[in-house]
Amino acid sequence: EAELVAMAISWEKGTGYLIHFPESQDETKAILEIIRPALENKGSLKIGQNLKFDIQVLANYGIEVAGPLFDTMIAHYLLEPDMRHNMNLLSEIYLSYSPVHIETLIGEKGINQKNMRDVPVNKLKEYAVEDADVTYQLKKVFEPRIKTNGLEDLSTAIEMPLINVLATIERNGVKLDLEDLKEITKNLREDIISLESEIYSLAGTEFNISSPKQLGDILFIRLKLDENAKVTKTKQFITNEEILQRLINKHPIVGKVLEYRGLRKLLSTYVEALPLLVDKKTSRIHTSYNQAVAATGRLSSNNPNLQNIPVRDERGREIRKAFVPEKGYIFLSADYSQIELRLMAHLSKDTSMIADFLSGSDIHSATAAKIFGVEIKDVTREMRSRAKTANFGII
Repeated sequence: EAELVAMAISWEKGTGYLIHFPESQDETKAILEIIRPALENKGSLKIGQNLKFDIQVLANYGIEVAGPLFDTMIAHYLLEPDMRHNMNLLSEIYLSYSPVHIETLIGEKGINQKNMRDVPVNKLKEYAVEDADVTYQLKKVFEPRIKTNGLEDLSTAIEMPLINVLATIERNGVKLDLEDLKEITKNLREDIISLESEIYSLAGTEFNISSPKQLGDILFIRLKLDENAKVTKTKQFITNEEILQRLINKHPIVGKVLEYRGLRKLLSTYVEALPLLVDKKTSRIHTSYNQAVAATGRLSSNNPNLQNIPVRDERGREIRKAFVPEKGYIFLSADYSQIELRLMAHLSKDTSMIADFLSGSDIHSATAAKIFGVEIKDVTREMRSRAKTANFGII
């Protein structure tokens, strides 16, 4: 939904230029036509900090940024995956220079933050052109280091081209079956009400289950489940999941409270929240995929986080089913086949393990068959799960 206010360009240290756009979107598009050939030139390198955002904004105006990319945020992520990668910090560390902070122009994040359109052009020019200049200088610092560290292939063949791929995925978004979610919401609410009644019955009184204080009083004063119950500095009983898991066999109310919390979290975090994130124009959810967050090299996602929807229980699987492909399309899931265990088989030269892989059998099921002394076809889901723990434990 972002609109273009200005574009800053720099191709020489200490200099740069600002193109300021009027409020009229038609006039902005006319000016962009002049710049389009440079942005869509497949032969020229585009340098930026968090280029995916710039690509997304320009795509709103029908411009497809083409050509090789060099993103200073991604470059630094490859060099220092455990550090933060924001431009001001990078400038201070690698250029010994502290740029103008955006907050000095539009204020701190929050409801009172101003719009970039309200900033006088002269102030905007200093801030934006400095950004472009600093980014260009950071590229000059990071590029040779990437070569020295043997990361050039990873950078140019995988990480930088991935920026455009992720931008496309984000713009396409994902469809939600809202009717399906409504049904899940209805069922969840009914189950929560039913659980509340059971908990009240087991406690012998009504109370606010979501209140740690009231729950603590019920568990430790009324039901006396633990005489040495831990308390906070304010003398309130601690009722976090770890504590409740320890008490699960002491009284049936504990299991019910854990189940209640799980259902409430599903309801508030996903079932009620997801429909509110559907874009009115596209009728889809457009999550953000982060390339430079997880130090392991994996992607993460936010607004919303689509990667932590529970999958092990039936409820979580129901929510996942509400994500549907466009009519006439399908979802395709691809994954490496037990890559770590294949490496282990190769390095250890374990004949039994190698034979299991070469036979085409599922490695966890094959291990389970040996552990439990059954045929592979008779391995249950629970057996396979235990064998999986053993296999990864051995690594």
